[in-house]
Amino acid sequence: MRIRLQLTSVIAAAALALAAMAFAAPPVSAAAAAETPASTQSAAKADLAELLKSSNQSLGLIGTSWWQAAVAQSTLETYMQTTGNTTDELLVDYTFRQNRGGSSANPQPSFEDNFDDDTAWWALAWLQYYTMTRDSTFLRMAETDANYIHQDWTSACGGGVWWQRSPAYYKNAIANELFLELTAWLHNNVRGDKKYLSWAKAEWSWFSHAGFIGGNDLVTDGPNAAADKGSCRNVSHGQNEAIWTYNQGVILAGLAQLYKATGTKAYLAEAERIASATVRRFTVNGVLTEGCGKNCGPGSESFKGIFVRNLKVLAVTAKTKAYNSFFTKQAQSIIAKDTDAHHQIGMFWAGPRADLTSWSEASGIDALVASLKLP
Repeated sequence: MRIRLQLTSVIAAAALALAAMAFAAPPVSAAAAAETPASTQSAAKADLAELLKSSNQSLGLIGTSWWQAAVAQSTLETYMQTTGNTTDELLVDYTFRQNRGGSSANPQPSFEDNFDDDTAWWALAWLQYYTMTRDSTFLRMAETDANYIHQDWTSACGGGVWWQRSPAYYKNAIANELFLELTAWLHNNVRGDKKYLSWAKAEWSWFSHAGFIGGNDLVTDGPNAAADKGSCRNVSHGQNEAIWTYNQGVILAGLAQLYKATGTKAYLAEAERIASATVRRFTVNGVLTEGCGKNCGPGSESFKGIFVRNLKVLAVTAKTKAYNSFFTKQAQSIIAKDTDAHHQIGMFWAGPRADLTSWSEASGIDALVASLKLP
């Protein structure tokens, strides 16, 4: 365990405010900021300072949602990896120490809870942090969570893990996509691993035949809400099916990691088909929007950023420039049309500025950072 993890809670909590100050920047001219990578990075820095104001002083969590705090932490980690600004490593360490044994935000230890997607979001955040620090403490936590999720793999519906564990309910896309990414990525980081790769291959074999991916190359939320009773059927992929941008995103990183693990180019080809279909379906004048438009439910503020962040993983892995103009367009629109004078980012990247939350803030930062260091 590194020395940073031995800091007292008081010192670590104070670091939250200090780090936010370190990121502070004056207001950026929207017209100027939309033009260059340097100005985009400056905007991302200022926006991150705003995001960190929502950090819980006692627990280190960003925002008030357990799973979205994990997503926002990955946003922060990706920012640090991309820019080289590691000011906030202390904050991530603090979040780990304050929550690994359970907390008021989530009483269960090891970042586990009754929803397998929640657990997976945290596992991915810790695995990402391991790749940054090479501290095996974080790798072990990711493994602990992966093993916990795999306990929920059953033969109902032919395989897959449940979204909700108890009572077992709904084998949906997001829980299984996250499990694919987690296990394939673990294999790529655990020396001599065979277990996680076998789990990743089993997940993709089931997922790719279970009706999640339609002829339009888009991923639907789940085969059937009655799947908890073992009554599974393929989705129709009609206009009324639940199709969210984050479901299109996580699968991209999962397939990219599986490609790295196996060298099988068919995984990249599948991911690129999904990515291209998503860009066609979910952009209006080149700017990404959620399928639900202005009437989305709770949690959806995070979805677009998750898609763009994972699309960047695919683009870098595949060494393709095919999405570079897309990344640039999102950043330009967010800065010009969806960021206020206080560096607050809203839900709608093409405007109007509305639904300004920590979740929409993190989502927008994901898009800004994705536009930096393009392949």
